[in-house]
Amino acid sequence: MTAISIVGTGNVGTALARVFARSRVDAMIANTRGPDSFPELAAEVAPAVRATTLEEARQADVLFLAIPFLAVRPFAASQPEWHGKIIVDATNSFMVPNEGELLAGRLSTEIVTDAFPGAEVVKAFNQLPANVLARPLPAGDGKTVVFIASNSSRASKEITRITEQLGYAPVELGRVDEGGRLIQARNALVLRHFIERPLS
Repeated sequence: MTAISIVGTGNVGTALARVFARSRVDAMIANTRGPDSFPELAAEVAPAVRATTLEEARQADVLFLAIPFLAVRPFAASQPEWHGKIIVDATNSFMVPNEGELLAGRLSTEIVTDAFPGAEVVKAFNQLPANVLARPLPAGDGKTVVFIASNSSRASKEITRITEQLGYAPVELGRVDEGGRLIQARNALVLRHFIERPLS
């Protein structure tokens, strides 16, 4: 079974934890301060989502990055290589100080990819505000669309599978530097709430 962890307990991490718990998909959640720092969230999302240490969360097969963009490199540097891991980049560089200088014309996910040597990086779960991402749609109203982009078709398919388990409608956009550009901060699909409805 694929081991999944959510790294971060801010707005996005909390939203993801609630979605995993509601969908009864097993996962771990951790932050830099330790599991004792978020007892209310831990109790709310148990037993499907288990509070743990950052050290254990790093051992998961799939890691959802729900941390500030500037925290990505320090976290990635916590181990020398990430071979065999899938990193889901749910971060955005929007409103980061000196963003233009920091990115230097590159996509934020390309910088995240460089930070995790050996990993397969997937851009996903970043285009919607956390409260919209976590909000269940009324029965019969369709499914919220989650866009997915990766330079690895294997990783893209795996995150598509997990996304479906969570009750969303995944849409694969192809490579990060192609269709994935649309879900980089400020671009066309960011802050757009698409809903897939049955045709019949």
